[in-house]
Amino acid sequence: MADRYYKFSRFLCEKYGQKVWKICVDAGLSCPNRDPVSGKEGCIFCRNDSFSHMYSRQNIDIAEQIENGLALGRGKMGIEKFIVYFQSSTNTFAPVPLLRQLFFGALSHPGVVGLSIATRPDCLSPPVIELLAELALHTDLWIELGLQSAHDATLQRIGRGHTFADYCQAVENLLALPLRICTHVMIGLFEENEHHVHQTAEALAASAIHEVKIHPLLILRDTPLEALYMRGEIRELNLQTYSQQVCDFLERLPEDRVIQRLTAEAPAEQLLAPEWAKNKLSVLNSIDREMMRRNSWQGIARGAKNPLPDVF
Repeated sequence: MADRYYKFSRFLCEKYGQKVWKICVDAGLSCPNRDPVSGKEGCIFCRNDSFSHMYSRQNIDIAEQIENGLALGRGKMGIEKFIVYFQSSTNTFAPVPLLRQLFFGALSHPGVVGLSIATRPDCLSPPVIELLAELALHTDLWIELGLQSAHDATLQRIGRGHTFADYCQAVENLLALPLRICTHVMIGLFEENEHHVHQTAEALAASAIHEVKIHPLLILRDTPLEALYMRGEIRELNLQTYSQQVCDFLERLPEDRVIQRLTAEAPAEQLLAPEWAKNKLSVLNSIDREMMRRNSWQGIARGAKNPLPDVF
């Protein structure tokens, strides 16, 4: 069966000739958008310990986190090549000497072929860009750039602390380096409807980024978003609507844009809504069914003639 969107797993097999596994690590860094002194509370949906059970690794040395991931991948799945994913919080928000130690330290582990670094558009200073340029000479490098929406009104409402123009400038700066850019977006944000989603998709399609992650808005306990949800000021999307809007998004992206993710996860005890997000496979199956129902695929709205052939 043909692939109806360009999956990250497919890209990695094409690039490395075998399966590659991401090892998620927590470097213990913070975020410029959370600062008790200035009153910044961060994005209203953010709970930093929600990252795929990342809370279980926050007090473990990063070298040990990597070694544990290597052992698991090799032992249970026979994986030989790994990407270390600095996932939790803003992983360029630290003094450059510390970042250098973290990133090059990760590369010292045998089997690590790349790094993926999650960060924000407003946390890529010239010294950080210089470090990334140096790092990209030694390994395959991904920068995962949080955006969430191309609409400034939405970004302000969710407390992102940056504008769409800030994001565009960050992309321009990163495109000068030999690395890949993955942009994160969310579906289900406040008053946004399918037209807002289409516009964000078109904005990313017009950009020269390489990859995209699409997530539903997760309403987590002990976040400012929880209070809004309990007062009825925001409602979660149902799975059908989410699947439809994801497909709309994919149809508007170029066919060579790699899709890293189409859903998101959080520990069950933290997730308030939507309930359907607890079952990742069910979400992906729903998206696949919607694509098949439409007889659609990534890029079709931009003239892509056929889905990708199934070669794996």
